[in-house]
Amino acid sequence: MRLHSLFLQGVRFGDSVTLPCTQLKRGIVNNLMLMIILLCFYIDRCQQSLLLPFIAQGPSVDWPATCGVPVVPPRTPESRLLNSVEAEPHSWPWQVSLSGSSHPPPLSPCPGNYWHVHACGGSLIHQEWILTAAYCFTELSESNMWRACLGKHHASPAEEPAEVCYFVDRIVTHHSYSYPQDYDISNDIALVHLAQKAYTTREISPICLPEDDKVLPEGTRCYVTGWGDARGEVFSMVSRPLTQAALPLVSLETCRQPQYWWDGVWSSMICAGYESPDEFKSACQGDSGGPLVCRPEGGISTWELHGVVTFGPRSCAKDSKPSVFTRVSAFSRWIRGEIERFAHERSSLAN
Repeated sequence: MRLHSLFLQGVRFGDSVTLPCTQLKRGIVNNLMLMIILLCFYIDRCQQSLLLPFIAQGPSVDWPATCGVPVVPPRTPESRLLNSVEAEPHSWPWQVSLSGSSHPPPLSPCPGNYWHVHACGGSLIHQEWILTAAYCFTELSESNMWRACLGKHHASPAEEPAEVCYFVDRIVTHHSYSYPQDYDISNDIALVHLAQKAYTTREISPICLPEDDKVLPEGTRCYVTGWGDARGEVFSMVSRPLTQAALPLVSLETCRQPQYWWDGVWSSMICAGYESPDEFKSACQGDSGGPLVCRPEGGISTWELHGVVTFGPRSCAKDSKPSVFTRVSAFSRWIRGEIERFAHERSSLAN
């Protein structure tokens, strides 16, 4: 209660996010920001509603001018083929391989040393940032235990001509992600910051983020990509080439029915897949954190990142058990807020 009273002594709560900073003394602004940060430990989503107006006064974030447009067109017109299929090399240029190691990090992130093993997928959304699943970091949470490789087509550790690997220097998991302490897989989303900027090439480019809270209609065809087990076996093996599968979106109402995932699916998730495992296409083990991308306007629009692979049936394919993804549009504000926060912190340290 003392914290609340101190906060209110500085400026009225209703005015704290509307007064321009030019009308406040620097000391008062800094104190308010500190108090708001402390309150974030107690107020859920505080960072999205209170802190962002102050962060917005800091350095702007250079978002990609072009996104979601591969130089190499992906193979998209296939019908319901059995199993996932190999992707056209570099046709999903935002695809990232996140590999972890429990050993001390080597001197170089290049694949020539065999310290790291592919663990999760991810998506390049900014020249410094990758979006993936928080689940990937439940066991290895230290950033120096991870590297991110872009421009990769095969999951083998051998270096490819277009491949570029980067050290990781920051991992930001969603503040409300509580698994495995609680058996709750919601808010399964994380940001990974690259130690160096990733520059756009023919084989490497970012994916667009969707509009805030955007929900695509049921039946929209989207594509999941990754190096997960292409056979759907219980004892999974990583697929050598990058594979893709076309999945129609399943409505939240359908996915929450008892024969589907019932109360295991939240409104911040989306489901995609077919009703019968005979039409085997799904996200599978090894694809956690990987992208589900869609073109909302069909073939004439850019690709958008609408899902992050979260979970599915243990054997990958089962009746009425579609793949489940974190819905990116439900976390757009959080994504922007964390990236802007990082830019502000870095700018403050530089000054």
